[in-house]
Order: sequence, then C-alpha cells, then structure tokens
Amino acid sequence: MFDIDLSKYKVIDLSYEVVPPGSDDRPFVIQRGFLADMAYKYDVTKTHSHVGTHVEMPAHFFDGGKEVTDFPLSTFFGRAILLEIDEVGQNPAITSEFTAKAIGNIIKEGDIVICRNNDKESLIGNKPKPYLTPDGARWFKSHKIKLLGIDNNVGLSKDIPTGRELHDVLMGVNVPIIEWLDNLDQIKNSVFFLMALPFKVKTMDSSWARVIAIEDK
Repeated sequence: MFDIDLSKYKVIDLSYEVVPPGSDDRPFVIQRGFLADMAYKYDVTKTHSHVGTHVEMPAHFFDGGKEVTDFPLSTFFGRAILLEIDEVGQNPAITSEFTAKAIGNIIKEGDIVICRNNDKESLIGNKPKPYLTPDGARWFKSHKIKLLGIDNNVGLSKDIPTGRELHDVLMGVNVPIIEWLDNLDQIKNSVFFLMALPFKVKTMDSSWARVIAIEDK
C-alpha cells in the first residue's frame, strides 16, 4: 500500500485566506440559501478569477491562449526552488544577472520557481518592493521552468508595459503564474515540493488554487 510518512515532512499552506465580502476590486460576496432537504448552500457568489491565490494561464493575455483545462496536472506540482531576495538595495529589479547569481547553481529544467522577499525594510514599506523584469523572465524561459509563483511582497513588473512584456515572455511558452501566495516565510529549505492545483473549469483565464509546500523537517 502506498504511504507517506508525514513525520518526516512539513506541510505548509501557501494559500491566501479569502474572507467574504472581499474588497471592491477583489470581491467575494456570498449569499446563503437552502437545498431541497433544507441543508445550506451558497447559491449566489460574486467574485472574479483573480481573487485569493490563483494561477494565471496564457488565456489571461492571449485570445485563444491555453486555459486551465488545457494543461496536464503535472504542470501544477513538482520540484520547487526559492528565489530569495535578501537585500533590495538601490535597484529593486530582479534581472537575469540577479537570478543567475541566486539560483543558477540549483535550477533544473521543469522546476517551479517561487520568489520570496526577505528584505525587512522593504516588507514594512521603508524601501520599494522588488519586482520581476522581462530580462529575468527571459532567463526563466531559457532554463525552461514550468511554473512561477509570487506573493504580494514581490511585483511582476515596475509598470504596465513591462508587466505585459513579462507575461508575453512566460505565457508565450505556456508558463503559468501563481499570484497571491502567502506564508512564504515558513519555508525553510531552498528546494521543496510544491502543489498548486487550480479549480478545473473551462473558459477561464485564471483559476483559484489551494497551494501547499512539502519539505523535509
């Protein structure tokens, strides 16, 4: 019988907790109703595809781009590595030079890259937060990662045009992006197992996901 000894591993929930009714730009409004047997159900839910922890697909930016159901499940789990930003400094841009120095010695084809901001001054707002760049995205592309993840302490770009370019680079080669991760500070190992399974639904540019990391204790 297949078995996993969980005494050897730590499971970390990296999912952002959504609390109804959400916010004006990220609503999650629910209304309670009843089934025929008078059991409860929530039959009216107002939200959108980028509320809480979610996985963005190429369909988010491209007409005819791949949707959630176009990807094999193996896209959303596997070996993950931490790209750690310890010091933001004067230039918060995450370039190819930065990524090569930070993870060039451990990255493998098919890896999932999770970005974590460790700069305390940046986290409390005394410094700008680091942000990814198209140059850094091209480095990820050249190393054939399969999934990229960030929380709200790392930006996808410094502005809309470069953000669009970054998405073009990654989603042009079908690399989905996990956004609104949480609890990244709880990860202790630079290499771990990650699972980010999106809700299986057609015609979605993005889908909500419960994301976990599993690492050696």
